[in-house]
Amino acid sequence: MSAVDEVSQALDHSGGLRQRLEQALEVLELRLGVARAVVYAVDAGARQLEVLAWRGLGSAHYRPRFGAGVVGRAAHSRQRIVVPEVRLEPMALSEVVSAEEWSQEGWSQAAVPLLAGKTLAGVLSCYAHGSAGATLAASPDFSAVAALIAGALERARGADPSATASEGEAPESAPRPRPRDAVFEYANLVGASPAMRLIYEEIGQVARTNATTLIRGENGTGKELVACAIHNNSDRANAPLIKVNCAALPEPLFESELFGHERGAYTGAHARRRGRFELAENGTLFLDEIGELSPAMQAKLLRVLQAREFERVGGTETLRTNVRIIAATNRNLEERVQSGAFRQDLYYRLNVFSITVPPLRGRRADIWALAEYFVTKYVAEHRKSVTGLSNGALDILSEHTWPGNVRELENAIERAVVVCDGFVIQPHHLPAALRAPSNPPAPATGDSAKLTLREAVAALETRMLADALTRARGNCARAARELGITERVVRYKAAQYNIDVDGMRNA
Repeated sequence: MSAVDEVSQALDHSGGLRQRLEQALEVLELRLGVARAVVYAVDAGARQLEVLAWRGLGSAHYRPRFGAGVVGRAAHSRQRIVVPEVRLEPMALSEVVSAEEWSQEGWSQAAVPLLAGKTLAGVLSCYAHGSAGATLAASPDFSAVAALIAGALERARGADPSATASEGEAPESAPRPRPRDAVFEYANLVGASPAMRLIYEEIGQVARTNATTLIRGENGTGKELVACAIHNNSDRANAPLIKVNCAALPEPLFESELFGHERGAYTGAHARRRGRFELAENGTLFLDEIGELSPAMQAKLLRVLQAREFERVGGTETLRTNVRIIAATNRNLEERVQSGAFRQDLYYRLNVFSITVPPLRGRRADIWALAEYFVTKYVAEHRKSVTGLSNGALDILSEHTWPGNVRELENAIERAVVVCDGFVIQPHHLPAALRAPSNPPAPATGDSAKLTLREAVAALETRMLADALTRARGNCARAARELGITERVVRYKAAQYNIDVDGMRNA
């Protein structure tokens, strides 16, 4: 019988809910190669996760948090999440007690929300060896099994709202759900905004194909992470992903780097050397900054993309290549084609499937999630005791324009974690460039009063705060009562606008 039938029978047996769930997880181990698995119950209103059943490691090995970690994010976003390598993923390690249990190379994870209709009943988290996590997450059998478990949880909750893992009657026989495609998140990408939901959907569409992909976006938006997600969730995941920065590749060495060379091909070529195309055989070649290639290099690359063959420098043997091409650029290739700086035929070869990664200012809803992700990452890396960010720090992050995009945010959070001397990151731990207001000008009249709304508000707040604190002789509580706001807001705004409260107090 199929895994779906066996899970259905396991959930129909008599006994407590935990016992039936653990029998279902045993089927996943025997039929789908799941080595470790956990079923979590979710209380979305209280933002809580509880371990209901497990296989492999016991409940004491996990510490789930709603909205954080792989399982917590799957519960919050109601989307599948795949982790290709658990030991290298801070988000996955943050929800386990001992990282040593996951130090072995090859552990992958797939977490899927257990939805009964529109109700979130729980999360199923499965761990497997190799790239099985991504394969498992995309499996129709896995979708059907998840739906069966969700139905069992929902029926047990309906029969007794206070039902625990050891209570509840055997559920009625559940109809087999119809598998359906689902958009799921990817471990190295963070965000649940509409813009990121589109990115996840596009990755899911192109990952299971061999189509050449062009990733567009400003510097620092995460184009390389998108390329990694495509590769890790494709049929080529077990083969190499080779990355080339075209902007850093000198033109004289272009052919040698990409195609390799034979011994004696030129001065210093003392031995045969394989190029990037050979190293990426059966895998993926990621060509970053493709828009920076010179016309001569473009012509040499075009021949390989068209014919799928090349020769090493100094060699006569024609080599065939089976490599998937993913390219990325922050340039407007259409404009470069029109100006003659980029070959039109190469552009069409690369632009088979295009993904545009939005700038951070276009996905502000993801800033808090990204900030928390980077806090978790760098707390582990630098062995700090930081637990999160204060409201004031989050306000500053939300208001910044982020010209450097996600890379700038990551650098800011790493610095804040390093300098933080407590448990919570405060505004003064963030870089000064983020804390400094955009030079709020004094109110002006006539032609000089061409202020943006943000500048006008900053100018008004600065004047009103300074006047109130002057009258209160630096007493923030008294100034807060006069302004009708809290003392915390007064202190935060005073620091934001560089108002010398101590000087007013001593005046």
